[in-house]
Amino acid sequence: MLAHPFFRRLPGDGRIGACELQGTGRRKPYAARMTLTIALSIVLAVLFVATGAGKLFGAKASLEARDHFRMNPALWRTIGALEWAGAAGLVAGLVTWEGIAHAATVGLGLLMVGATVTRLRYDSKPTGVVLDLALLALLIMLLFLDR
Repeated sequence: MLAHPFFRRLPGDGRIGACELQGTGRRKPYAARMTLTIALSIVLAVLFVATGAGKLFGAKASLEARDHFRMNPALWRTIGALEWAGAAGLVAGLVTWEGIAHAATVGLGLLMVGATVTRLRYDSKPTGVVLDLALLALLIMLLFLDR
């Protein structure tokens, strides 16, 4: 039987994507964590693809932020490319080796630490710092979920 490629092998009975205890009708204890991991990975990947696209393709708001932070255009595009790579790693970690997702999560977390420090250095709006810290908290939560 071929399973959908999105699901990787789960612990327990060895079936791919098995969420129900056989014959009981109850969900396995790790099924909720697995669902949260998948949902959080996809949401974060979409967010980082969107922000990376602004940096890579020169959206007006992104260019204004770059100028406010006095960043080199090449560095700004590199950050956008790293955000795309991290988003790809989050998604790839769902269907392949989970170490890829862990590395992507750590890399994106380091980017968010750098973004927070940059915002604090250049006296940015508090909402930006709060959003950066919220994304960092979600990345930390994703890292420590039972993958």
